[in-house]
Amino acid sequence: MLHTAQRLRQALLRRCGGAPVVLPVAVVLHALVVALVDQVVVHQSLAVLPSCLTAGWFWWTVGLMALFTGLLTFFTRTILPGAILTAVAPTIMVFSSYFKALITSVPLTVQDFLLLGQLGDITQLNASSLHFSPLSLGCILFLVLWLVAVCLLLYPVRLERKASLWAGAGCVAALALVYGVLANVILFTPMGVSTDQKLSQATVNRETGVLLGLWRGALNQVHMALNEGDTSPEELERAAQQAVELASQEEDTRVAQQPNVILILSESFFDVTRLPGVTFDGDPLETFHNLQQEGVSGTFYTRSLGYGTCNIELEILTGMNTGLLWGEDLYNMDPQVFSRLPSVPSVLRDSGYSTEMVHMYDDSIYKRTPMFEAMGFEKTYFQDDFAAIDPQATDQAYLEGQREGSFYSDAYLSQLLIDLYEDGKGEGPQFLYGISMENHAPYDKEKYDAQELTVAFQSDLKGQAQEMFQAVVQGTHDASQALGQLTDYFRDQAEPTVIVFFGDHRPGVGLLDGGTVYSELGLCSSDYSRWSTQEMKELYSTDYLIWSNDPAYLPGKPGDKVDRGSNYLGVDLLNLAGVEKPVYWKLLQNLSHTRLNDTWVYSLAQDGTLTYKHPTTGGDGEKLDLLSTLLDDTLYGDQVATPVLRARSQMNSDE
Repeated sequence: MLHTAQRLRQALLRRCGGAPVVLPVAVVLHALVVALVDQVVVHQSLAVLPSCLTAGWFWWTVGLMALFTGLLTFFTRTILPGAILTAVAPTIMVFSSYFKALITSVPLTVQDFLLLGQLGDITQLNASSLHFSPLSLGCILFLVLWLVAVCLLLYPVRLERKASLWAGAGCVAALALVYGVLANVILFTPMGVSTDQKLSQATVNRETGVLLGLWRGALNQVHMALNEGDTSPEELERAAQQAVELASQEEDTRVAQQPNVILILSESFFDVTRLPGVTFDGDPLETFHNLQQEGVSGTFYTRSLGYGTCNIELEILTGMNTGLLWGEDLYNMDPQVFSRLPSVPSVLRDSGYSTEMVHMYDDSIYKRTPMFEAMGFEKTYFQDDFAAIDPQATDQAYLEGQREGSFYSDAYLSQLLIDLYEDGKGEGPQFLYGISMENHAPYDKEKYDAQELTVAFQSDLKGQAQEMFQAVVQGTHDASQALGQLTDYFRDQAEPTVIVFFGDHRPGVGLLDGGTVYSELGLCSSDYSRWSTQEMKELYSTDYLIWSNDPAYLPGKPGDKVDRGSNYLGVDLLNLAGVEKPVYWKLLQNLSHTRLNDTWVYSLAQDGTLTYKHPTTGGDGEKLDLLSTLLDDTLYGDQVATPVLRARSQMNSDE
């Protein structure tokens, strides 16, 4: 084989002009091959290849990869390191984006690289979805064979030292100029995704593909860093005064006695009975539906699908709308950022509430503890801390008995919340926040034992889709039952208590052969990049319920249907508690009269107006732009206006 490769190499060099011609052509050809393979991985289809060859963004991607390959090749004077690195690294990124989109319908972002330290935990949680299709395995095999061929054929081929250094320097210069300094002008602005815009990665990737989209994301972060704090102090002072004026139009809710407030984030809960093409033997959510008649409930519009629980809860508890920020992920910020604005826990704590949180898993992925402490939680509990709430949790056999499916049950979460309440009963109002895990992925036939499956349904779903849906409906049923366990307890308590229960997002139920359970049910296209705003609105929604043991504390009449969104649920929490709201939260309350949710991928007004991006003109557009300016100042700037936002009233806004 080595002898054959040597003969082919010699013939190639002799007939094609030697190393000065062969090596640059090989670099470009290598970039083209890797880019084509990566497109097959992304789309899981060979049919995309002809369209790629006619797309401008594809050739810009080839150019980017060729320059990286070239600079490594020419500086090391061998094609081996450049070929291997620019084949392996981009392909890993593409597979990561593919699997993330399969699970969550959201592609890989630059911010995701900050979670590399938690890669093992993330993989463990989503292991059931990380299977390579035959086409994916074929792509990997082809790349390996390609690399072997390139290395055998061209490994010894090199330019003269001086020429090689000049070629490498040329690649660096071209990379810096074309894909750095001029990238926004010649690449991204003509594509409609300029680096000075706040756009979702999914939006960007529609115009750029995955790899060029990630490069644009990196440049977007550079732009943010270079321009953070560029709003003048005078402009920020005017913005702060505008916020005060809007806040002055809002009132605080008054209550006879501060109620206990219990917030429950129910993992992947939504009303499965509303899905088309599915019928059930009985109502799997009977308890939830009965409680809807006693409380206020409706559709809950959220910021993601299948993942991102921490972002959702941070939006709710801080009011920070990620759709208005430079980055899509709040959990990657310095935890101390969350102490700059008055979060829901800190406002409640300062109003006499005790504030405690319990999570039914560990703290390994999002590292919530410092963030939650910065927001004002006095105590946080994870699965290793259950014994501090429930003394029986020191018994491992007892703890194992509290599992349902793959995780600790929602019923056990209800019991822990009751135990926390009992521990602080009579010592003042309590704010308790519970985060469930039972209905978290994996959704497969191994999740629940046969005796744990109590929900029967009929549909046209087959194979993996049927197995996944079985796990999902069992999880939502158990969540409904656990909620009933909690409300049954508090019915008999004298202290007024309000329970706010919501699903953080719909479950990510991507199928190995393409598409999702949702596409199998006819709710959307199998290709998430082609989803309409209407499909986004539907799939980025769950259900919520506000229930109280005293109807006087409800934000409406029992049985009322009112839609809510993750951007403004924090306003409801403060109103339910009857506390005085700072200027910041009154500004959000003012916005909530006309806005439901404004995310990276859809924007929804209270009147039902649905758009792809949030408005930039008119009353709503001006208020959202104001909020964006104030958040930029707080998170990235000098916090010029932040003291005004923290003030409890206009009278003390200069504190």
